[in-house]
Amino acid sequence: MIEIRQFQVFLAVWENRSFSRAAQEVYLTQPSVSGHIRALEEILGVRLFDRSGKDVTPTSAGEVLYPFARQILRLNLQAEREIAMFLGQEKGSLDLGGSNVPGQYILPGVIGRFKAERPNIKVILRISDTATIVASVANGELELGLVGAVVPKKGISFEPCFHDDMILVVPPGHRFADRGQVSIDDIASEPFVLREKGSGTRLTMERALRAAENLQISDLQIVTEMGSAEAIRQAVRAGLGCSIISRRVVTDDLEHGLLYASVLEGVQLGRQFYLIWHNQRSLSPLALAFRDFLFSQDVS
Repeated sequence: MIEIRQFQVFLAVWENRSFSRAAQEVYLTQPSVSGHIRALEEILGVRLFDRSGKDVTPTSAGEVLYPFARQILRLNLQAEREIAMFLGQEKGSLDLGGSNVPGQYILPGVIGRFKAERPNIKVILRISDTATIVASVANGELELGLVGAVVPKKGISFEPCFHDDMILVVPPGHRFADRGQVSIDDIASEPFVLREKGSGTRLTMERALRAAENLQISDLQIVTEMGSAEAIRQAVRAGLGCSIISRRVVTDDLEHGLLYASVLEGVQLGRQFYLIWHNQRSLSPLALAFRDFLFSQDVS
């Protein structure tokens, strides 16, 4: 019979492509990891990994086993949570994801308030771009995510929960700094700092510019692409160019005159943040509680 620990070790080796790194992750010695994998291979009667020096590659059989191992461990964790809830002992961990802006500027406060009522739980927050968070919820790595754009994915529900205003920002001394409104033609000729592909901010901006004037990203004078809202903020402050960013990110800069905001004429830059989950999987009681709690919050 296969033991849960063997599945845990198998997943660690599969995901790290290394016995030594897997050993560190599951707090075992490398010989113990090798022993668990060898025992699992004997039970199944098939080789799960090819070893060539330091390289570890899953075999075809290993690829087949991987999604089942993930599901088994997920169900095991869910069973423990359900029993804990039945016994009135709300504990366990919740894996959340947030795209850049909601992950940095909304979720930490919400998590703090949620955890204040549940001191025995652990919340793990992963921050990445919208596309990556959607993919992680789809493959079961995360139970819930909060993202800045709809990226259609089979099985994923998108529920709008918070509004966000995006604005054009420029550094002090820029020719737009004292102008309340700026045209699309104006920004098309300006150095522009852009978020990376997969970002909800970028997706929203692309859709808004296309809808307003059929302007494409390739029509802008892109000087750099950056992987976080904070990097964009610092780049604009340093004078690299203008950018479109969530007002939440630059509120303090606007108040202290470190950045200036202008309205883009004819462009609707308001957007929603969306809570996402997999609608073909049962959410854990903790995830259900967090979802209800999140929708009760005012984070304007």
